[in-house]
Amino acid sequence: MKKLFTLCFFVIPLLDYAQSAGKFGFQYDQRPTVSIDGRALLNPWAGGLNATQYATMRLNTDNRDDLVVFDRSTNKISTFVAIENPVGSGIAWQHAPDYEKAFPSINGWLAVVDYDGDGRNDLFLPGPTGNIMVYHNNSQNGQLSFSMAVSSLMTVGFGGKQNLFVAPTDLPAITDFDDDGDIDILAFDGTGNLITYQQNMSVERTGKKDGLDYKRADCQVWGHFIKEYCNDFTFGVTCDGMVGMKKVGPLVNAAKPSGAKPMHSGNTLSVLDANGDGKKDLLFGFVSCENIAVLHNAGPNNENASFTSFDSLFPVQNSIKFPAYAATYWQDVDGDGVKDLLASTYSDFNENRAFDFRASGWFYKNTGTNQKPDFKLVQKDFLQSDMLDLGENAAPALADLDGDGDVDLLVGYSGVRSGTNYRAGLWQFENKGTTQNPAFSLVTTDYLGLTQGLGWSDVVPSFTDVDGNGSIDLVLTGTAASGLEIRVLFNTAPKGAAAQYSLAGATKWANPDGRVQPGELITVTDVDHDGKPDLLIGKNEGTINYLRNTGTATNPVFQLQNQTFGGFTNNNSYYDRARSLVVADLNGDQKNEIIAASNNGRVRIYQFPDRPDQSLTLIDSLPTLGLPGTRLIAAAADLDGDQLPDLMLGSVAGGLRYLKNTSQKVVITGVPEESTGPWAFPNPTDRFLTVKPAFSGRLELVSLSGQGMLPVQDVQSDAETVLDLSALPDGTYLLRLSADNRPAQVQKVVVWK
Repeated sequence: MKKLFTLCFFVIPLLDYAQSAGKFGFQYDQRPTVSIDGRALLNPWAGGLNATQYATMRLNTDNRDDLVVFDRSTNKISTFVAIENPVGSGIAWQHAPDYEKAFPSINGWLAVVDYDGDGRNDLFLPGPTGNIMVYHNNSQNGQLSFSMAVSSLMTVGFGGKQNLFVAPTDLPAITDFDDDGDIDILAFDGTGNLITYQQNMSVERTGKKDGLDYKRADCQVWGHFIKEYCNDFTFGVTCDGMVGMKKVGPLVNAAKPSGAKPMHSGNTLSVLDANGDGKKDLLFGFVSCENIAVLHNAGPNNENASFTSFDSLFPVQNSIKFPAYAATYWQDVDGDGVKDLLASTYSDFNENRAFDFRASGWFYKNTGTNQKPDFKLVQKDFLQSDMLDLGENAAPALADLDGDGDVDLLVGYSGVRSGTNYRAGLWQFENKGTTQNPAFSLVTTDYLGLTQGLGWSDVVPSFTDVDGNGSIDLVLTGTAASGLEIRVLFNTAPKGAAAQYSLAGATKWANPDGRVQPGELITVTDVDHDGKPDLLIGKNEGTINYLRNTGTATNPVFQLQNQTFGGFTNNNSYYDRARSLVVADLNGDQKNEIIAASNNGRVRIYQFPDRPDQSLTLIDSLPTLGLPGTRLIAAAADLDGDQLPDLMLGSVAGGLRYLKNTSQKVVITGVPEESTGPWAFPNPTDRFLTVKPAFSGRLELVSLSGQGMLPVQDVQSDAETVLDLSALPDGTYLLRLSADNRPAQVQKVVVWK
């Protein structure tokens, strides 16, 4: 028996909103849980890591050092605070993204050291011309803050006062090398073969340890060695470049400062006493070397260091080995007061796809002392094991896959190398929580058998109702041997049931005119409101191509209409306009917005245009997000039941960032009741709804949260249109009639079976 209820019919010629242009906003949220093989990840939404540099710094007000991680491949800072280990003894690292926005923009490398002795670690960063910038740490009461102290460090070199040069491809060692209390700098010169020891003369000249007063050591070949390429060292070199009676190696022109990097190729340095003899040794990495070499100091003291031998394997057991260009960092990361060894690649991209960026942070525990270390390999996925990290180019997609009413997760990625093959698939996560509190659990790392079934790399999934039957279809793009391909997997399950996709039955969409290039992303959406799926292509150069579907929903024919959709012009140098596009109603005002997530990490919100030829209007640039990652791929869905779609961002770092939608929800108020009566009937209905519009226009049926439930269709004022609502679940919906240059009309419709 049907329940009794009272239904009011409204015709809304012009909606009066509590706030017509509600404030938009997103904030990082760590609450949704993720588990893999029954283990809950501590930092699932930290975003992934590739080529990492590590440093400790106090971020909050407790008495423990926290962790700052810089990813050279994305130029992104990630911050972690030390907490009690929830599953064992010692400490664990909890992602704390709120601190990340305090750091200045960084490009290349990061050194964290307290140069002025105030107990707060400061920042040494590369400048734009091979110079070094210094930022002072002004933090107080747990509020992290930096200000520029020196825009370009100077030194007195052989040719007089000049910029202290560090090649952009190098990692210098910034530390108190001579043990006098001020901070010295070791770096390679412009040739890449000689180390310049930039001695801080503050103590010698003023007796104070808080200065930045540098002078290059008088010995032109400091350390008495020259290097060439991999493990190619010449020892016993005099200060003027002689070995015995022979001149060796290219020496820098003493009268000419190094302003460029001729023939330079890349070196990394770190300093520690590797053998416990009281003298500081060098850990050295080279751009084309797999290993880290340790150079042993046999000099009388550190200031007059003399390196006389090396070992190519360090540590001796489980030696550091990457496909190329290794770097090391000496930091206490287990909280026992003894500095450990961390290693990663210094490469800023995955050359030849030789790196496994799922396990690119190697942690060696120091079981010895700071004076005589003994390093034991613990793991190769330090921090990465506690986060979702699929290597590179994480691509999320959100939909209710199992028909239980909450949102599940698929994640594509760049690929994994196996022999000569480099293939990707889809990770499937089931939401075992609720519509308000999601809890994702890994089901499989090869959803639908995609890895072998298609043999693609760079798989990107997205969900949309392509055929307009009310169920969610799966659109896949990826790179095959022949180039980029697009496949559509139509959902054959009834609306509301668990999705049924067949890889064997997938429909292959032609890449129109080869317009979609590898690295570019497509968005399937109805741009012109004709009820058929069109294509928007986020181009690598920052423009958007609009391709109109002149065919049908199931057999589309895409024709280019506009190469600069929305008014986005070519922007090669900045890459900040559009890469990944998501169309959604972000604030519940029944109007769609476009989220544009870019290559350089910016996220912007635009108003979706009423007509395809209109420019996109920027609503919000979301400055509080900082840098969530680079080469972003976005997805949106309501994960917490507030009827506002939340945001998930994947990036080149291989992980995901989850952002809760904090936009001010628009509340429809003050809706006048019209005397014209209903124009859609019967209402409520158990299946068919007859529409008799007051004017010709576009008709759409949406849920109360703004999700389109039927394809948009054109209707005429002189004809009745019948809608079949049998596929919809019971509930209240909004029927909206719109046309150019006249107010829209909206009527509530109740489906009751």
